[in-house]
Amino acid sequence: MADRLIRVVFSLGLLVVLSGCSSKYKTEEFIGKTSSEIVEEYGPFDCVSMPMDDGEYRNSRGGYTIREARVGFLGTTEEKLFFIHFDEHGVVIACEEGYRPGG
Repeated sequence: MADRLIRVVFSLGLLVVLSGCSSKYKTEEFIGKTSSEIVEEYGPFDCVSMPMDDGEYRNSRGGYTIREARVGFLGTTEEKLFFIHFDEHGVVIACEEGYRPGG
């Protein structure tokens, strides 16, 4: 009985830890939307590669911060962003995690 309880508690703990490791942004939530729809829903981007063109981001990408940069005893971690790529019409064609350009 105690062995089973230990396994259940361990499994629940592992589930909690792993669920906290996923990004809060999911690619499928963005594909096909326009940049203006995304900004309306999620707010302004933390990083953009090009300025807006007639109310849309076109042929560019915008990024939302998913992990702030941290300075620690063993070094510094870079800020991590969730980048959203737009085509010539301002529609999302791809998403990826990455780091702010220019370091």
